[in-house]
Amino acid sequence: MRSVAEALVPVHPTYYFLIDRDHHDENFVESSWRSFPDPETHNLLVWRRRELENYFLDAAYLAKSEYCHCDADKLRRAILDRCNYLLYLDAANRVITSIREELKRTWIRHFRNPEEFRDRAETLASLVSLEEFSQYGQQVERGISHNEIERRLDEQLAIMTGGVFPLRFGRGAWLASVRGKKVLPQIVDTCFDVTDRDGHNLDGPASVVEVMRELVAKDLDDQPADFRALKQLIDARVQSDSEPANNR
Repeated sequence: MRSVAEALVPVHPTYYFLIDRDHHDENFVESSWRSFPDPETHNLLVWRRRELENYFLDAAYLAKSEYCHCDADKLRRAILDRCNYLLYLDAANRVITSIREELKRTWIRHFRNPEEFRDRAETLASLVSLEEFSQYGQQVERGISHNEIERRLDEQLAIMTGGVFPLRFGRGAWLASVRGKKVLPQIVDTCFDVTDRDGHNLDGPASVVEVMRELVAKDLDDQPADFRALKQLIDARVQSDSEPANNR
């Protein structure tokens, strides 16, 4: 989606994109909020939390739902139990993602001069003589060594837990960094009785979507800070896009 946003901004400057944080770092995320929309790069916003569902891992927020049959304490326990269960899996996958993203970076540039590639022998010689291949191999070897993997795992656990295990609210970044898509469905299944407009029971993904839909439709003052900030950005863009060009 980031590539799409970058490709479309010159021809569709009023197309806007919103994506999960996933592997994006703090600088990139905050830059997207400061500069949105940015006609020089892309009209892209990145959630500050890993996934949209992470914003719903808030017991006070969830308790506002008409479908919820648990009190705030039970909701907090359910969130903690599920996140503790998934902690080490999430930490391991964050290590894999960090290594994978680093290895995807452009580490070698294309040749440019056709005069240096007149036959197969010259072409092969140019390729095998590149120092970048050897350097990249060494970089990969260091990046997947036992010590480096252990360091990355400890780093991720420290970030997520804040040095406290079992997890606690207010310590570490686990609420923002766990896989919200894996946690929220379990909370909805445990603490919610969800029905559609005709009174039919909903379960699975449909029940999660309905809970989220119902909560975001509540008063703006009840919404997470990033939802309120997004609403303000949308309002500002709608107003700007609706103004005559000579009034801008």
